Amino acid sequence: MKIKFVLAVVFSAFLLQGCDDQLEIEQKDNITAENLYNTKAGALAGLAGAYSRVVQVYRDAIINAQYPTDWTDEGFYNRKGLQNILKNNFTASDPTLGNIWSDYYSGIAAANSLLIGLEGSPLEEDVKLEFEAEARFLRAFLFFDLEKAFGGIEGIPMPLEDDYLNKALLPRTKGIDVYKQIISDLEFAEQHLPSAALATGGRGNKSAARGLLARAYIFMATKPFNEAGAYEKAKEWSKKVIDDPYHVLNPIYADIFNELARGNYETKETLFQIGFSEDVAQQQSKLGSGFGMKFDDESCALKGARLKGKSYAQTYATVTLVLKYRNDPTDERGLWNTLPFFNARNEDCQLKLEGSQFSYASSKYRRYLETDPTNTSYGSHHWPVLRLSEMYLIYAEAQNAIAPGSTEAIDAINMVRNRANATPVEEVNDEVIQEEYLLELAFEGHRKFDLVRWGILEQKVNETESRMKTLEADPNFMNDDWVTFGTFSLDSNDLPIITRDSLNTTPRRNTMSGNFNYYDGYDDFEPSKNYILPIPAQELGVNTNLKQNSGW
Repeated sequence: MKIKFVLAVVFSAFLLQGCDDQLEIEQKDNITAENLYNTKAGALAGLAGAYSRVVQVYRDAIINAQYPTDWTDEGFYNRKGLQNILKNNFTASDPTLGNIWSDYYSGIAAANSLLIGLEGSPLEEDVKLEFEAEARFLRAFLFFDLEKAFGGIEGIPMPLEDDYLNKALLPRTKGIDVYKQIISDLEFAEQHLPSAALATGGRGNKSAARGLLARAYIFMATKPFNEAGAYEKAKEWSKKVIDDPYHVLNPIYADIFNELARGNYETKETLFQIGFSEDVAQQQSKLGSGFGMKFDDESCALKGARLKGKSYAQTYATVTLVLKYRNDPTDERGLWNTLPFFNARNEDCQLKLEGSQFSYASSKYRRYLETDPTNTSYGSHHWPVLRLSEMYLIYAEAQNAIAPGSTEAIDAINMVRNRANATPVEEVNDEVIQEEYLLELAFEGHRKFDLVRWGILEQKVNETESRMKTLEADPNFMNDDWVTFGTFSLDSNDLPIITRDSLNTTPRRNTMSGNFNYYDGYDDFEPSKNYILPIPAQELGVNTNLKQNSGW
């Protein structure tokens, strides 16, 4: 049974409850809060409760999509007048921040509750081990997200089973110790979870645990921790995934995201994804609408058009990213991630070319492929948490740190570039690797966190704003896409066909729209504070053991 169908059964019972001792479950199977974990069905319900919190924190695409993208060299939020986490002008009292914090810790509480319930459960030991492994996988996953966003050197509160039972108000655990707990949980999960080939789609598996271990170690290896031996461990764990014959790069980059849009679980490249469904309102995702290809005309879905579905496209690609892609015309990632076409109102449900490269939406996610794209905000678009290509990049980064310029690092990067038909690299250094992370993983929720651990967030913020202002003032900065591409259509499998028989012969200058302020988030960036999020003010008011992050 796919986890999203499990969630549909128990989601409403778990979502609004903070602790399992508050649950009231229908007595059809004589399951109560006291004996929930005495049967496999009950334990599965408890596990679904933990997954429901993961769905909740990812469904709005804020902390894990827009925040890590906005006001970097990757993208920016294209609305005026906003003051919240999506800009650099918010405060620790921002309610969105508090809600995100609360949702994450609710998920950790659910995982801890399952772990406690399993201790006295009469279930067979092998069954208990697998449930424990999945609970620890989810707890590590949630701790990891919190630590990289809020923690830094000082870390985050890290409630484990005893703390949950005692309802303790915890101080912050040092960041390096949070990572050590994440490693411990993931190593246990790696031992006892099923393989990716055997696991249910959307749930933890052995390869996902290995991939998160590789990611955790690369974060430990870099700033602010610079942990000795972490590069070696990042290399080791990423290589385990790479060497697993089950996992292969999808030969077509776009197809990875087509499958996610269709709600499918493709596990050969996508090591872990969060599944969403149109069946239950609280299990729908805003990824395709708020963070994907732009669709203005929501009536197209009702007309039965193939190109359909409302997408607000609230995040634009930086023009610097667009130009990086266009500098290598054979790189298939460029047109997929920064598509020059969009759906405009009153265009007979056809696509038209965007007039300015300053206004390209982050187009990685495609609502028209969803099974039901009629909802104007949310849909069934799955979330790509962890992919095989990232393992190649982590391997390249770790190997280059161990043996700078090595052939192994070059080969790993070219595995990723060759799949995209991008020009192979002939040498490798930090800059080459960092740029490849951008080109391959754009709009997947990584960029700001990566720039922070490389210690170059401020540099990229300033470089990007300066370059954008220079291009805006240049009267000769022309939209080359305008005179390069012709029409956009779909083949029989709903895959895009873009002709290069241009419809336009007159070049068009790139200009910024007066509807948006393209620089306010860059102008508001403060390096003393915007490398990390603040602990929410509401949490500080409740838990006097906590101290605020520096600068906030």
